[in-house]
Amino acid sequence: MNMAHWESLTWPEIVAARDAVVIIPTGSVEQHGPHLPIGTDTLIAEGITRLLQESTARHLVVAPSLRYTYAKLNSAYPGTINLSGSTLTNMASDILNELFRQGFSRVMFVNGHLESIPFIMEGAEISLASRENGDRGGQAQPKVVIANWWEYISDEFIDEVFGDRWPGWEAEHAALTETSLMLHLWPDLVRETDTSPRDYQRFPYRILPWPEKARPASGVYADPRGATPEIGRRLAEIVVAGLDGTIQAEF
Repeated sequence: MNMAHWESLTWPEIVAARDAVVIIPTGSVEQHGPHLPIGTDTLIAEGITRLLQESTARHLVVAPSLRYTYAKLNSAYPGTINLSGSTLTNMASDILNELFRQGFSRVMFVNGHLESIPFIMEGAEISLASRENGDRGGQAQPKVVIANWWEYISDEFIDEVFGDRWPGWEAEHAALTETSLMLHLWPDLVRETDTSPRDYQRFPYRILPWPEKARPASGVYADPRGATPEIGRRLAEIVVAGLDGTIQAEF
């Protein structure tokens, strides 16, 4: 039984699954332009996790997704719902503490959202430190891996499929890779509409509050035209293979 979802298991089945690697898909509730749904980051993480479950030989339990995160750069757009950084840190720490308390010691966040990373890392550090310094009741010291899907994608692959259309990862919000992945993983949720980013200014620094001149009217920071389901399939295959390799190496 390498495919199991936490919510669908009974408590005796949870007890029997303590040797599993717990996967936590992580995303955001955040605008992704007029063509992608608010849950895009989470949906990509969940879709990749589904494919990982289908392909790996390891016993995985998929925990409920961590949807509410930190997405302040898109607060000006309707649909985005934020947690504060401290709330997200505490939430990550509390979730991990609960998993460790129940005897699980191997946890991987499959993450689809950039801004939440430092807060999840801080929460993991807090939780791991408390376990390291406290009484673990004979249990092994837990390990947490935070795996961001885009970090498995090589520059060579990006050059091959996108060429000079590639805007750089800093502008890859609702653009080529996310749109391609959604076309592959959740095609029925992708809308056909004008996705032009329009004019906006890109700065090499942050301005707070985030000014209107730095926000594209569409919510799309780079042109997604050129995204395809086939590119999405290839992206997903690369990421799933990388995640499986990470599980084998770290757990």
